[in-house]
Amino acid sequence: MNKNLRQFSGIALAIATLGMGVTAHAQSTGASAGMTGSSMSSGSDWYTPKGGRYIGLNAGRTDLNSARNATAYDAYAGGMWNKNFGLEIGMADFGSMSRGASSVEAYGFSLKAVGVMPLSESFSGFAKLGTMYSRTKVNDGASQVSDHGWGTTYGVGLNFDINPQLAAVAEWNQTNVQLAGTREHINTTSVGLKYRF
Repeated sequence: MNKNLRQFSGIALAIATLGMGVTAHAQSTGASAGMTGSSMSSGSDWYTPKGGRYIGLNAGRTDLNSARNATAYDAYAGGMWNKNFGLEIGMADFGSMSRGASSVEAYGFSLKAVGVMPLSESFSGFAKLGTMYSRTKVNDGASQVSDHGWGTTYGVGLNFDINPQLAAVAEWNQTNVQLAGTREHINTTSVGLKYRF
């Protein structure tokens, strides 16, 4: 069942990414017909003249109450409607965290709205707000308790444009997860790279 859910989630993620890519391409094609070259080449627009699509990969550390930190990974894809607002889907693996004699594992799939504020020609801040469907597992050696459910996820970060296509990202997120029948939150602090196309 767990394997089937992962496969289904992966297919859903791929379909959603394709749909956003088509939408972003159509919007960029329409925009290029009505915009001048100067308006399309502004510095910190968080998109290129090719369109508002991007993919990214972050790595960092988790913070769960009374648990030892673990390595977390976050892969995501998104599309910008304009230079300030967009939509993003992603998959986060929070790793395996130790809490007392138990180990805690968590991962999830998210959908987030993105807001961007340009700060300079190549520097911008952003905020994300959305929901995540997470699956968790607590193992104390003698028994294992699995849980799942929807929760809120939000975060803030900084974006530095290395060139028009590639950017470095620093990000902090908090995600609420269902953990062995209780609601807890996992914080992640991460850095990564984002590629626009």
